[in-house]
Amino acid sequence: MNSDRERVTKEITSGLNHLSMRQLETVASMVKSLNIPVQFIPGSSADIVDEAFAEEMSNLLSLHHSNHEAPLNKKPFEYAMKRCLITQGHNEADLNPAPGESAYDVFGNGERWSLKTEAAKGLSATQIKIEKFSEARWVREATTADLCAAEVRQRLPRHMDGYDRILILRAETRPDRFVYTLEEVPKKVLLDCFTSATPEMFTKKNRGGKPGISFGSDFPHPTNGDKVFRMLLDSSVEKVRLWYQTKYCINHGSWVVLKPDSDDLPR
Repeated sequence: MNSDRERVTKEITSGLNHLSMRQLETVASMVKSLNIPVQFIPGSSADIVDEAFAEEMSNLLSLHHSNHEAPLNKKPFEYAMKRCLITQGHNEADLNPAPGESAYDVFGNGERWSLKTEAAKGLSATQIKIEKFSEARWVREATTADLCAAEVRQRLPRHMDGYDRILILRAETRPDRFVYTLEEVPKKVLLDCFTSATPEMFTKKNRGGKPGISFGSDFPHPTNGDKVFRMLLDSSVEKVRLWYQTKYCINHGSWVVLKPDSDDLPR
């Protein structure tokens, strides 16, 4: 282990000799960020995030915030997920090479992962907002509640055939830190709900005294009966949006990343 550390340290220091002053400042910012401990808080489930995953995600979040003042978004999350899976020993992990042909984002550990992100200064403690659950050009033609129910029953389970699990990385921005939480939306619950959609569930809500333009629906939990999520078939942007209750998610842990001083960020 000491020999490996010496080798890597020598490789880093020898490489610094050829960097410009601006490049050295960037490296210094990264080193300083990596020296600030990231707190990991284990979740209710540990089947995804083990010690190796948690440490790798901590490092990647530190590196991200050494150069960025905004939270990690979807594309970097995909890369981070791949890196975390490889760190766990799943060397076959990779990004989807043809995302237009299949709905998953990352493959690894024998599973296809659909990844989402949510970021805000004040995230809801009770529900997760998934702005784009899926593209849905068909919502413009779903002009009645009957058509909405039929399309949801047919199209959304087919869409979900393209992946095995759904993960959402939530990033809450606080004055002095970022709090990232990894939540999983159980696929089976969604499938049970989608396949049981009925016309009576779909209505258009008035907004500010004006009639709504898109159909929405509250879906009851398949076994408990209370609301598990709200769906909006957003015809203005042709996508399906969900507001999923956090109490029905699987929590895989949280990372608390302290903000670097703004003076330390490269300009």
